[in-house]
Amino acid sequence: METRSYPYTRILIPYDGSPSAQKALEWAAHLARAGGDEVEEVTLLRVIGGSYLARHIQNVDLRVTCMDEVDAWRRVRQHHLDHEVLPLLEEGKRFLQENGVGAPIETRVAEGKVGEEIIRVAQEGGYTAIVMGRRGLSPVKGLLLGSVTRQVLSLAQKITIFVLGAEAVFNPECPISPLLLPVDGSEPGFEAVRLGASLAQSFKDRDPRLTLLHVIDFAILAPAYAEGAAPLIADGEEILTKGREFLKNTGFKGMVVDKLLTGQPAQVIAEEAEGAHYALILMGARGVSPLKQMILGSVSKDVLYRVSRTIVGIVYP
Repeated sequence: METRSYPYTRILIPYDGSPSAQKALEWAAHLARAGGDEVEEVTLLRVIGGSYLARHIQNVDLRVTCMDEVDAWRRVRQHHLDHEVLPLLEEGKRFLQENGVGAPIETRVAEGKVGEEIIRVAQEGGYTAIVMGRRGLSPVKGLLLGSVTRQVLSLAQKITIFVLGAEAVFNPECPISPLLLPVDGSEPGFEAVRLGASLAQSFKDRDPRLTLLHVIDFAILAPAYAEGAAPLIADGEEILTKGREFLKNTGFKGMVVDKLLTGQPAQVIAEEAEGAHYALILMGARGVSPLKQMILGSVSKDVLYRVSRTIVGIVYP
């Protein structure tokens, strides 16, 4: 059996105290504890963004001087840090410690655009995972109103981002199981399978259940009926076989189910996850630019907005 090292050795948790952020903090504690001594650091991050600035900047004459040079502004900012931000981060730190996280736990404060700052800190710190909560916005609202989650996903590179809603449900005894691994034949998809195997090995004594899923897109399947759908089915079976062989080699023989379904991929993945009560979807992000993602959409992001109870992990290789 191939034993793989724990993949998430540096974990960043953007934390604002909201219900979804608290749920993310709870799940991140399990993630960090599963890695044991391999986890180097867990960091709680609070970004002071534009909404805070807007509450305090009213009636300030910007012609006088820069805001940072105004004593009154500095006092307001420091009061906010001392009485709201830092106590919140310390509360989160205590929660992690009380829930068995043995890795060093750091707290950080940044200022700026929230999504951009989360990614900047993650890249500069060499973090391997971001665990964050999200607000329950529909795809349209997320696009029109702006979304920290959407921005983080658009800017992410070489990291896994786990996103939890406030309604996320998981078993504390094995918080990654059942684990759904959608595969489309791409390298990011197979990287998600590899990371899923590494993660599941840390819970091997809990008998985690893993499911490989390949969805044949109706948009491709419908025209193929004129000449026969057999090649698409054969391609899907080949993709599933590749994933199944990898999981077998990492010790999960007999513990893996695979499914070949048809439909609109994001919808099928989301319905399978929520209907069968999966704890976690771990899937690859396709390598397209942020502009193309906005125009064409993204299966992984579409899945994220369609589920409420299942955690979504998106792998950026």
